[in-house]
Amino acid sequence: MRKGRKTSTVLTAAILAASVILGGCGGAASETAQGGTAAQDASAAQGTDAGTETAAETGSAKIADGDVTLTVFCDFQTAARAYYSDLGENPVVQKISEDTGLQFEFIHAPVGDDGSYFQQLLASGDLPDLMYTNLFQTTYPGGVEGAIADGVLLNVTDLVEQYAVNFNALCEESGDPDVQKKIRGDEGNIIKFGTTWLPPTDNNKVFNGLIVRQDWLDKYNLEAPVTLEDYTNVLRTFKENGVQIPLALCEFNQAQFYANNPISSAFDVSIKDFDLDEEGQVHYSRTQDGYKEFLKVLNQWAEEGLIDTDFVSRTIDDSLKLFQNGTAGMCFAHTYNVKQSVTAGAAVDPEFKLTSCVLPRVNAEDTTHMSKITSSINSYSWQVSAASKHAEEAVKFVDYLMDPEVMLLTAWGTNEGEEKTYTENADGTREFTDFVSNNPDGLDYDTVRSLYMCAPFQIKYDETMEAAQYALEECHQSWDAWGMQNDDKHTLPGYLTLTTEESKELTQIKTKLANYSDEMVYRFIFGEEDLESGWDGFVAQLKELGSERGEEINEAAYARYEARE
Repeated sequence: MRKGRKTSTVLTAAILAASVILGGCGGAASETAQGGTAAQDASAAQGTDAGTETAAETGSAKIADGDVTLTVFCDFQTAARAYYSDLGENPVVQKISEDTGLQFEFIHAPVGDDGSYFQQLLASGDLPDLMYTNLFQTTYPGGVEGAIADGVLLNVTDLVEQYAVNFNALCEESGDPDVQKKIRGDEGNIIKFGTTWLPPTDNNKVFNGLIVRQDWLDKYNLEAPVTLEDYTNVLRTFKENGVQIPLALCEFNQAQFYANNPISSAFDVSIKDFDLDEEGQVHYSRTQDGYKEFLKVLNQWAEEGLIDTDFVSRTIDDSLKLFQNGTAGMCFAHTYNVKQSVTAGAAVDPEFKLTSCVLPRVNAEDTTHMSKITSSINSYSWQVSAASKHAEEAVKFVDYLMDPEVMLLTAWGTNEGEEKTYTENADGTREFTDFVSNNPDGLDYDTVRSLYMCAPFQIKYDETMEAAQYALEECHQSWDAWGMQNDDKHTLPGYLTLTTEESKELTQIKTKLANYSDEMVYRFIFGEEDLESGWDGFVAQLKELGSERGEEINEAAYARYEARE
């Protein structure tokens, strides 16, 4: 028997022993949920039938009597696959199954899948009851609303308004005045169910930015760079002192990289997308004067040998390895990579120390407007197949996941039994036990969490858990640096919906723009095309390929979003 299967059995017993706390998901938890709904005045506004009893209202988590099986498509963490055949073996899922009376049959995409598996599911016409994904919004023509119109997905609005006590309470508690605009499409239907993260309203965290070798800054009497001039000086100093690659970049199609625009944001343009100006007008970034200035900077750095000449073919992970092994002095990273790099870098060089830099800007007092700040709404959401015979149970199940005690279970595991995963302090804060942070079987943090918690079922963004996960001072410093004088007010909201026709047309336009401009941008950077003499022709060709029509489509979608109530 594999270790994972043994520990699963043991923890299952521990979790079951905690039933006195979690079993009914009622009591204070239910009162909290009901209180939020009352504050929302939902019963009247949402048309809830007074005779309808929900799980939260009755104090019972029971949804079925073991006679309903929900087929579920969701993530299955790589670390868990060596121990479980599917998510159904996770002890938290087993506890949830016992409490709700639901059976589960899971469908998981293969490791490394690029979305093709999901497309195969769509093509088969045999969709599972429930799907936790963002692929409808990102790949289906017309997004979720298009899939509803095509009879692929169920319009769950009425069911959510009738049964989703916890979800409605969470929306109210989010403190986000635009939460309803974000969960509903242009027709007023709920298209993002079970997706609320709920960071504090003053949360200004940015999870991606630039990191630099602090020990090298100290060695060469340098301050962490702020302006582009500072950055150039730091990179030149690294180069002069034998650093092979002062700045390790990655190709512009790396999602985290272009979503956060760590260098182009200095000129208020994105690396490759449509964005907003001060008047709220949509523009294609690569036709803007600011983009030319951004290319000038990279061209200068390339001419001086300050950036990696092979970055056009590198992934984020590739550039991180160069940073961690001492080849590069600066690179782009996620907060998780900061934590990772502290360990990996020290293994190569005991003197290794890093710090996170503020996003570069032209002047020190400037505010950048293009980086991604945490949102109250995640891009992923739960969707119900139109063909499901258990739609009511599916909606009730997703809402059950939003019960406060269940969210605690999925995020933290159990504080009962021999292998408890967390302790709760007198002030209400929680800490992972040594079983998680210093596992006796030698399992790393990510593996323990994948085995003993249930991230695919975790609904609420838990900042206390985040603090435990990113306890290193370097991680907290990254949030301070990347969020400093930074907002995303010139970034198009991630909640726009396109019609099927708009979606198809825009996809074609963006493909044409990328096919042409990606190559030209790199040619400008490395001096294969003269930027000054070639710029006007470059912009003219982008317009010929449809950049202005792309602006019109996004402008219309943005106007519809702003009109939502």
